[in-house]
Amino acid sequence: METVEIPKDVLSPITGLVHHGLYKNEKSAIINIVHDMSLSKMKEFKSSMQVFETKYGLVFEDFEKQLKFADKEDFEKWDDYIEWKAYYKAYEYWKSAHEEISPWL
Repeated sequence: METVEIPKDVLSPITGLVHHGLYKNEKSAIINIVHDMSLSKMKEFKSSMQVFETKYGLVFEDFEKQLKFADKEDFEKWDDYIEWKAYYKAYEYWKSAHEEISPWL
């Protein structure tokens, strides 16, 4: 296992959470904070994607396929695609972070 040196000014707020009894130790605090943050970010980006899912009646992967094989270009759809893809990638990143941290709980 690799060790990381954390400056006191960075660790101080986390240590405060431990001293107030919110977490049993700093490691537990960091793991839980990252876990909670990943859930929050996933919810945020899922909500943003649902706007497009409702608008087009498709999930991102199906919309992407449909758009790439369309006979004529639709600039509004391409604009939506760019934004939707950013939300999708962000969601997938935070989902991965969540899956990575979950076994540590």
